[in-house]
Amino acid sequence: MLALACGAVLSAGCGVPDDERPTALPPDSVPFGLLATSTTTTARPQPPPVVEELVPVYLVDNQSGQLVEVLRPVPVPASVRRALEELLEGPSDAELAGGLSSSLPSGTELLGVEGPAAGVVTIDMSDLSGIAGAGQRLALAQVVFTATAAADVDSVLFKFGGQPSEVPNDQGQSTSEPLRREHFAAFDPEAPDVAAPGA
Repeated sequence: MLALACGAVLSAGCGVPDDERPTALPPDSVPFGLLATSTTTTARPQPPPVVEELVPVYLVDNQSGQLVEVLRPVPVPASVRRALEELLEGPSDAELAGGLSSSLPSGTELLGVEGPAAGVVTIDMSDLSGIAGAGQRLALAQVVFTATAAADVDSVLFKFGGQPSEVPNDQGQSTSEPLRREHFAAFDPEAPDVAAPGA
């Protein structure tokens, strides 16, 4: 009997105490695997935002037959090439609804842009022989005005299919010299004493 009583006392002494409320244990008395571990969440890198700027592109006013400046957003840094690519996209639905068009045939390709060098940029395009007369001159004026909207460009040389080419100005006079805006003054509503474009 005595042995049983001692055993019962020892068992009671070795048991886990039954507390009425939770008791915080010091960290060194908690088994390692049960300790809370800190977790670090690494945020996924976000792509940088696309920064854009507006470049002037020149379309045609169907009423007057003259050039109209519209602004198109392009990724920074803007360039003559990006402006010309926007020009060759043609008018948007909203621009068409507003009475604007382009004399550049659909499908005209930009094959290359050289320069600018000393203010001259050389633009290589697919052939424009499918249009003639005032329509062709107006298409060339669109390209010249769009390219010379860049601060470092004041004139344009043309190539077609990689070959340097003579092109007509607004009066129909062919030249292989660099063309400036004043060579297409008949299509510029801001030019003084604008003459009606010839047929």
